[in-house]
Amino acid sequence: MASGVERSDAEVVIENDRLRGEVERLTSEVDRLAGENVGLRSEIDSFARKIASLEKRIGKNSVNSSLPPSSDLFGRSKDRPENANRAQRRALGRKPGKQTGTDGKHLAHVDDPDEVHLHTPSACDGCGADLADVPVERTEIRQVTDIPTSVPTTTEHRAESKRCGCGTVTKAAFPKEARGHASYGPRIRATALYLLSRQHLPFERTKEAMADLLGVTVSTGFLDSVYSEGADGLAGFLTAVLAQLRDTDVVYMDETSDRLGKGSVWFHVACTELLTLLHADITRGPDGIEATGLLPDFDGVAVHDRLGWYFDYDQPTHAACGAHLLRNLASVGVSFDQTEWTSSMAALLLEMKAEAATVRGSDKKKISKKILAGYLARYDAIVGEALAANPAPIGRRRDSIEAEGYNLALAFRTRKDAICRFATDLRVDFTNNLAERDLRMVKIHKKVSTSFRAMEGAERLATVRSYVGTAIKHGLDPLDVLVRLFHRDPWIPQRT
Repeated sequence: MASGVERSDAEVVIENDRLRGEVERLTSEVDRLAGENVGLRSEIDSFARKIASLEKRIGKNSVNSSLPPSSDLFGRSKDRPENANRAQRRALGRKPGKQTGTDGKHLAHVDDPDEVHLHTPSACDGCGADLADVPVERTEIRQVTDIPTSVPTTTEHRAESKRCGCGTVTKAAFPKEARGHASYGPRIRATALYLLSRQHLPFERTKEAMADLLGVTVSTGFLDSVYSEGADGLAGFLTAVLAQLRDTDVVYMDETSDRLGKGSVWFHVACTELLTLLHADITRGPDGIEATGLLPDFDGVAVHDRLGWYFDYDQPTHAACGAHLLRNLASVGVSFDQTEWTSSMAALLLEMKAEAATVRGSDKKKISKKILAGYLARYDAIVGEALAANPAPIGRRRDSIEAEGYNLALAFRTRKDAICRFATDLRVDFTNNLAERDLRMVKIHKKVSTSFRAMEGAERLATVRSYVGTAIKHGLDPLDVLVRLFHRDPWIPQRT
């Protein structure tokens, strides 16, 4: 040995036992630390998922979710594409507003003014001479468009009675608008319903507006009765619109919520470019969907937001809204391990959308088989990448973020036909915007007015909005068709 002293066998055994004990202690310590490390890694992983979930929640905006642009807080709107374009315009030195050399818009002169006032100078501005007999050198024209002071007019109707020689007394009939001893006419009623259903003013503010703008004093009870009367007079209109929707090739469907007391009411819509049918229901599910009257028997193409209940109906052909899908992809793509496939899929969908628009603008009726096959092959490849990027975690269930990515990848695999319908059937639009536009007024009502006190209020809003929305799509004045409604002759769209 180095010390030059040999150890006895007993000493060697003792040293070996000591070292063996030390090794066992260190091994135990390593095992303990390894166990703690596993636990810490698990906690770190859990905290990381929670942080990612919170970041995702905070990061939701109108681009990657169904939130409206008004909810884009904390400067998120700076990231929107239009603001990027605004920065580019500033870099080029372009000021806001009309650009030099471009066509402007202004209030144009009318060809046949109601009144003409001639203004003639009486004396010279220079020497003060009388200009009465001096010929006119030129005339400059300015027009002022205004509205007259609103003054209600009252028409008295007198129904005479005459006695025939046979002894029978016959009384002349009053017109329909002469409802009683004294009553408001169709235009006042139509204006009230317009403010309530089209502009979504609460009853008290409608009462104020009627007094301030029209000089008509009404009660909230009168307004309530007008609303109910208008809705009750539209049964024939609803029947006609539903019948026309059933015969339509492509119908756009959606749903949104509003407040009903302390709960919610759901508005369902089925629409086309010329028709709007709204229905209010207590549920978002199948009962509410079917109560609209179109499903389950509709056999055309139903375009919707991929709500699972729609796919339970086998009769229609389904198409998924591309705008919803792009928002879903943007939401999932926030996670770094999902960015590649979500970006690729979004780019592919937009490329297919552009191709479909180009073909619609030509004499062709469909995208060529070769080009379409190329798109669908790329689609399948991206779906493969999506599923590979979303493996099942070991020893636990997927958290909310992982589930969102996996479910979207799975949807692209299982709903391929519906997602690509806009490219395989050019009658179908890329988005469900028609339905969303028809529901936008419900969202405005939710902002402007208070909650519905009873289901009846939601139902009559849905009915009147169906009538007004369909009329506007046909280029009609909403107030005019409401006047017809109170003449008890509601407008009904004709089949095209």
